Amino acid sequence: MSSTNPLKGVHTSQTVRPGLILVGSKPAIRYVTACITLFNRGSEVVVLRARGKNINKCLETIRLLRNGFLKNLKVVDVKIGSDEYETSNGQKRFVSCIEIFLTKS
Repeated sequence: MSSTNPLKGVHTSQTVRPGLILVGSKPAIRYVTACITLFNRGSEVVVLRARGKNINKCLETIRLLRNGFLKNLKVVDVKIGSDEYETSNGQKRFVSCIEIFLTKS
């Protein structure tokens, strides 16, 4: 196993950054295409980030990548948490979120 850290220099804030794919309401194959495109453009680390009900689609994207496109795909880190937001009537709500860091070995 290599001693270099694939996450070195990768910021883990919630701001948009290169190599970050926000998983939303599109079909999972669209996010698969986005991951492949980023890896082909030279990204060493691709981060999939999803919230709430889209977490399942994030995991489906990784399954599709591994089984059909990138046999050497590696999950190097997973971060889970919750984001707080305020509804239109002023109530505070929390929604679960996940960030999955991927590399090709």
